[in-house]
Amino acid sequence: MNVALAPVREQEIASLHAMLLALAGSDGVADVRTTEASLHAALFASPPLAFAHFIRRGDAVAGFTLHTWKWGTFTGVRDLYLNALYVAPAHRRAGVAHAAMRELARVALAQGASRIEWLTVRAKADAAAFYDAIGSVPADHMAVRRLQGEALRALAASPAG
Repeated sequence: MNVALAPVREQEIASLHAMLLALAGSDGVADVRTTEASLHAALFASPPLAFAHFIRRGDAVAGFTLHTWKWGTFTGVRDLYLNALYVAPAHRRAGVAHAAMRELARVALAQGASRIEWLTVRAKADAAAFYDAIGSVPADHMAVRRLQGEALRALAASPAG
């Protein structure tokens, strides 16, 4: 199977956005604020804020990956943060996600990263089984917390002290 990652080009932003919306639908995310313009601004900033690749399976676009770099507090080096991995339904269960993760692992190692980290939806048993199969482990010692919306604005507006 010929699977490769190809950087998303400026003229492909609409296709990437459509796939991002498909991912949101499959993850149950109803409030998607990412637009084609915000994708373009992030991917083509200088320096880029994020990196997107289409997963190409032969001549077909089978999905996409989106990642950023983070600096590891305890590793002391850059780490790859996988923001999104999406494989279109027609290409699932064919080794596409495995091949995409292999290619991302190569990108991470080439950049001196010590690991790849990501979040996954707990209710997606198939995704968990896939990630287990490639050797990842849950970081059970950590919990995702969010400060957003009105709580974020309230904290920012609160008096010092």
